[in-house]
Amino acid sequence: MTSRDALEKSHPIIGIFDSGVGGFSVLVELFKIFPEAEYYYYSDAAHAPYGPKSDEFITERAFVITKELLNKGADLIAVACNTATASSIDALRLNFPQIPFVGVEPYLNAYYKESTPSKMAVLTTESTGKSERFKRLKERLDPKGLIDSYSLRYLARNVEDLYSGKMSVQEFDTQLESELLMLKNKQYTHVILGCTHYPLVKNKIESILSMKALSPCPYVASRVKEMVGLKTINHSNQKAYNSENFYFYSSEKPEWILKSRADFLGPFNSIRKS
Repeated sequence: MTSRDALEKSHPIIGIFDSGVGGFSVLVELFKIFPEAEYYYYSDAAHAPYGPKSDEFITERAFVITKELLNKGADLIAVACNTATASSIDALRLNFPQIPFVGVEPYLNAYYKESTPSKMAVLTTESTGKSERFKRLKERLDPKGLIDSYSLRYLARNVEDLYSGKMSVQEFDTQLESELLMLKNKQYTHVILGCTHYPLVKNKIESILSMKALSPCPYVASRVKEMVGLKTINHSNQKAYNSENFYFYSSEKPEWILKSRADFLGPFNSIRKS
């Protein structure tokens, strides 16, 4: 049976995880281009953000989450977190060879995809910025050092707090402006968003910095769809599912619940439309 035949007979199951809701920026792109798949999203909110955590701790959590997503029948797992990708994806691929993983890395090759020469900066979490994987990636894709790198200490946490209602929009805007102040007046034309939390507030970042923000999330979603197409899927006892919803789990409230695909972004819906 070819992968095309299998997909016609059965919907694929895709597992996604992040330290919190940052991976929603990948999920929203998947809903656009791959709506027929069934999604299980694991938010490790009890341990968010991953940025200040050690590689060993993040990898330990990634193993726990992967086992849970495998129990749900995942055919592919998207590591929808730059920090977890940098810390753990090599270990995940080594220890779980039975399933493909798609990670998220800062979109550093964007420099060469823009139509005109640009002055760029990349924003990462502290952990990603210090990781050997990121350093190797930057050496490979930016050997001339044309992209300046900045690590943001608070933005991922503040995005989580904005989503949960622990922080007001006004408080968020004030802190975001303060954290981005170091990028102003440096003549950047583009900023690369090197954490999946950041695209959820892309419009705010662009407004504050007066520059174009670039996200890898659409490309990650395309890669997930491509990889699933290469994998034969033949579930003998597929349960029915409602394609208007997806499954969501938070390590703060350990149970799988259904969320609507239409309104899961909460406060980010209005931000993305602004």
